[in-house]
Amino acid sequence: MSSIEFDIPEEHRISFQKYYKQKIAPKCAPFEAKREGVNQRRRENAKFTTPIYYLCITVILGAFAGLLGVQFMLVPMDYFVPLMIGAFLPIPVIALVAIASGKESNELYNAAFEKLYPISLKYFGNDYALTREPKVDFSTFLELGLLPKTDKQYAQNCLKGTYNKVPFQFYEVDAYNTKSNDNGSVQRETIFNGVLLVCNIPKRFNGTTLLVTDKGSLKNRIEGFKTKLSRVKLEDVRFERCFEVYSSDQVEARYLLNPLMMENLLALGRELNAEIEACFYQKQLLIKIPTKHHFFINQLDLDRPIDFKLNIERMFTELGYTFSIIDTLRLDKHSGL
Repeated sequence: MSSIEFDIPEEHRISFQKYYKQKIAPKCAPFEAKREGVNQRRRENAKFTTPIYYLCITVILGAFAGLLGVQFMLVPMDYFVPLMIGAFLPIPVIALVAIASGKESNELYNAAFEKLYPISLKYFGNDYALTREPKVDFSTFLELGLLPKTDKQYAQNCLKGTYNKVPFQFYEVDAYNTKSNDNGSVQRETIFNGVLLVCNIPKRFNGTTLLVTDKGSLKNRIEGFKTKLSRVKLEDVRFERCFEVYSSDQVEARYLLNPLMMENLLALGRELNAEIEACFYQKQLLIKIPTKHHFFINQLDLDRPIDFKLNIERMFTELGYTFSIIDTLRLDKHSGL
């Protein structure tokens, strides 16, 4: 395991290879030792579950064929109820078979991920930690207008760490509305799906400066009525096309959004191919990034050795997402802040 070649940034390959050999590979070994036993039992179980699965599929297809016959009056109507039962009853059976057959496998690779991912993160620093379904107070984001006001907001994950002396919290967030349909079911409408990145700055801002996406003159006026902040006019035409700026301190807003910072924010939007929004607030820079990418997904596959290679490569890619934001905005230099 220790001779694995990782597809990660060149500057990390030698140092991470050493870290992997010392810290991660020994922790992989016990899970790898269990993997073949789990796979053996899975193969044995498949001798029973596979015929059940195909039998259920056959019943479902036959029942739907019979329902078509009823529809075209080729089959007597008396068969309608039994055919309906045959069409839908096997579905929960298939679900139960799938859950039962994969239960031990899921438990093994979930246990491996929960054990190995935190160790892998520590390569970047002892303060790096991933929290699943963290309890987050979104009131500040809502009050500032960085999150839309919806029925529900929740964070799937929170990653904390420090990069180039910039402490950050990375939240993967969903915000949605719900409504009840006439049949009693609840429908969910996603309003925002993406990332909230909080970067801590070693300076307290005098005011609050908010950057929102330019939505056109009419919508911009509506947005302006929603905030207590004053509109800030800037001289950079390209920046004005992308952002509407509001602030409680006009002088500080122009100081923060100097030509270099404006160029960096435009570059960040191009790099991420996203309509980013941001807010300078107290001692933090808050950044909202819409994206449908799901972060921190378990990549383990029990048909492959448990060496954690795919998870590690994905970890470097996803942390690189955050690092590139801090680098692009030059937050480590506190440029313009």
